[in-house]
Amino acid sequence: MTKDQWKGIPEDHFKTYRKWLTPKGYLCGTYAAAVLLGYYQDYIDEAIVPTYLRTKNEDKADTLVHFLQMFIQPKGLPTISLQVAHGLSTYFSHTKVPLRGRMTMIGGWQRAKKRIDQGKPVIVGVLKVLGSTYGNHWVTAYAYMETTEGKRFLKVHDNWGDYKKVIPVEWVNGTVSLP
Repeated sequence: MTKDQWKGIPEDHFKTYRKWLTPKGYLCGTYAAAVLLGYYQDYIDEAIVPTYLRTKNEDKADTLVHFLQMFIQPKGLPTISLQVAHGLSTYFSHTKVPLRGRMTMIGGWQRAKKRIDQGKPVIVGVLKVLGSTYGNHWVTAYAYMETTEGKRFLKVHDNWGDYKKVIPVEWVNGTVSLP
């Protein structure tokens, strides 16, 4: 791996989702999932999101987010990776898309790097106890870097307002991804 250089999906691919922001409460898991699905629809498989929820390259996500919330966070409460992955799997069952959400509770760097190397973003959870200045939060990672000093970073779409935010991997605990 080349050190001190970003590897992954170009950040301008996430500019469309820059206004997909968690408006209140704890809906970051739902919003991170919406960004993941939006990217897949726009760049990998248009059929992953039915057109009644969102059309390809649309910069609005309201309908998709409200629909996903029914499966991921129906009561608007905070989530763990199991809930986000299961919610995505239930969404796929409902929309008849033959996919399942996958999750890890630990090993965020390995899963994120693997998915990003495949050209796929990954939802990552960050924890306050691990140093996250966000507290507990979900973001969508799309690029990574390891420095010559051994420090590791992810570039993420943060659904609190920055689609090209850089976070240290030390904050990451779990992941949610698609195969």
